[in-house]
Amino acid sequence: MRESFRFRTVDCERGTLSGLRGMTTGIEALVALVREYRAVVDSADDRAPHALPRRCALLLPRIYAAGLTLPDADPETESVDARTIESPIRRLGAILGRYDSYLEIFDPYEEGEPVQGLISDDLADVYLDLVEPLEAFESRRVWDAVCSCTFSIRGHCGDHIVDTMRTVHRLIHVRMPEGYVASDSDAG
Repeated sequence: MRESFRFRTVDCERGTLSGLRGMTTGIEALVALVREYRAVVDSADDRAPHALPRRCALLLPRIYAAGLTLPDADPETESVDARTIESPIRRLGAILGRYDSYLEIFDPYEEGEPVQGLISDDLADVYLDLVEPLEAFESRRVWDAVCSCTFSIRGHCGDHIVDTMRTVHRLIHVRMPEGYVASDSDAG
């Protein structure tokens, strides 16, 4: 029996993009970008430390923009059978070393003291928030993946993307020298 569900006026067959008329290009673009981001994070140890924030500066705004084009969506199921995905936060923190920590204002519309943020935390949370729906997409649970990405990018994941972009910009253009290599004394 073929399962289907209805979202507004769009009929979607589970596991395909065929029922998502007019949205497939945006979804496919986001999936490609998330795959690229996953590869960048997974292979970050194999490159110079400066390459990580440079690649993120190119990918994160595109992921954010692609995510904003996703439809308002409610998941087909209450819970997703998700496997535990290992957080890359420690690896990323070790790569970034002393350049991992930054200050930010949590809510620019509220008065408050700056709080400490970590680029590694931002990048790891983006990774976790998007790799899980990517795996759902690759398991042919397309609508659940779309719903999860929509929710994440308009919330937690989007916050981390936006929070880290200014910091990454300063890092690659002002703070981190091209030849920087983190040492044990750098760890923050």
